[in-house]
Amino acid sequence: MTGLRLEPAVHEAIERATELFRAPLAEPVRAHTIHVVADVIGVSIAGGRTEEMTRLRGDDNALEPPAPSADATARATVWAAGAAPTDAEQAAFLNASAGSFLELDEGIRPTGHPGMHVVPAALAAAEVGHRSGGELLAAVVAGYEVAARLLSAFRLVPPTHPHGHLAGVGAAVAVALLLNADPAAVAGIAATTPTVPVWDACYAGATARNIAMGLAAQNALRAARLHRAGFRGSLASVGALFSQVAGVPADLGVLTEPADPAQPAILRNYFKRHSACALTHAAIDAVLALPPLPVDTVRAVEVHTVSNNLKLDRQPAPNDLSARFSLPYAVAAALTSRTAEPTAFDYSPAVARLARRVTVTADPELEARWPEHSPARVVVHAGRRLESSVDDPRGHHHDPMTPDELRAKFLSLAGSPGPALWRRLLELPGLTDCARLLAPLRAPATHRNEGLTRA
Repeated sequence: MTGLRLEPAVHEAIERATELFRAPLAEPVRAHTIHVVADVIGVSIAGGRTEEMTRLRGDDNALEPPAPSADATARATVWAAGAAPTDAEQAAFLNASAGSFLELDEGIRPTGHPGMHVVPAALAAAEVGHRSGGELLAAVVAGYEVAARLLSAFRLVPPTHPHGHLAGVGAAVAVALLLNADPAAVAGIAATTPTVPVWDACYAGATARNIAMGLAAQNALRAARLHRAGFRGSLASVGALFSQVAGVPADLGVLTEPADPAQPAILRNYFKRHSACALTHAAIDAVLALPPLPVDTVRAVEVHTVSNNLKLDRQPAPNDLSARFSLPYAVAAALTSRTAEPTAFDYSPAVARLARRVTVTADPELEARWPEHSPARVVVHAGRRLESSVDDPRGHHHDPMTPDELRAKFLSLAGSPGPALWRRLLELPGLTDCARLLAPLRAPATHRNEGLTRA
């Protein structure tokens, strides 16, 4: 099926999402979207403390074009506490890139991470465009809807990774709605210029892959500026790339389904508790449901999962990013630390040795439940046989985290500005100008080195 034949369906998906932007948000949708925005910001703040992101922000040689705003002096907030504001494109790039480092960003099945693409771009646009908090939330819902529909419509062909492209089209829709531009035209430019990373970079620990979401968020804002300058894109690019090159059609009907303001796609997301690839989380939760046991008694571990997760059936390279994309390592780390702290999934030679005793197989019974559910079963042989199963990891929309749990996650990641920023985020529906939202992060920081320094 050619891209040109699919172009009308992609256009209709954008029109459906625009309907959500125009309609009043129901209270449950508004509350949930606030939590998505907050989660994205908290994860990015923590990721912004890593050595790479700290050095990148300090690079005075960055060459960036002006922000896509009529106000040439407009600046958007860089979410790392105490960082100087910058133009919207650079802010979106830095914020979304930082959000990739800890593997704590939210997502949706099947399968990608719309929030960290959409929110950094939308919030930068809302800041420089002086849009209200309610308009920001509506734009996030709309952009998320486009991203989720595209991620469901196509199945990515290995080794294509889900960062940087389809969710970036959703980000462009959110930006266009906030900057009073044509959503389909801006999305067409973003679709014509995607970033398409591969899983192999994760396996190797190539931290440059962390900027894929940053490039997509930046590209969403740049697409609005290109559109204003007279550039044209093509929504046919979506179908051409993801039905013929990097993916295959899966559920194209989802593109044209009517929009349901009471049940937009953002309500079906998941939030992450563990600092590792989401495909490991069910197995991690199964391990944490077992009683503690001395790891030196563990002779073998069986992980039964779905075939989609076999891409993580690999031993890690000796670095933190590679460790976060190894299912055997994630299980070994959970057995060793029994904690959800991000540092639990940093690379350790001792954990890597235990990971070599972990085998991973696909279970047809579990397979039948994917992707509506994300099940796993773990069997530990340690002088006795211990078994644990989970239907979905905690944070999945079938087993959602509570508002208190989401607040606790946010505060643990955001550091000193966290309490004040959390209160402001809860007040988003009544905020008249998003340029004032992130004031706690623009204050002089005495807490730049709080929390993690490595991912």
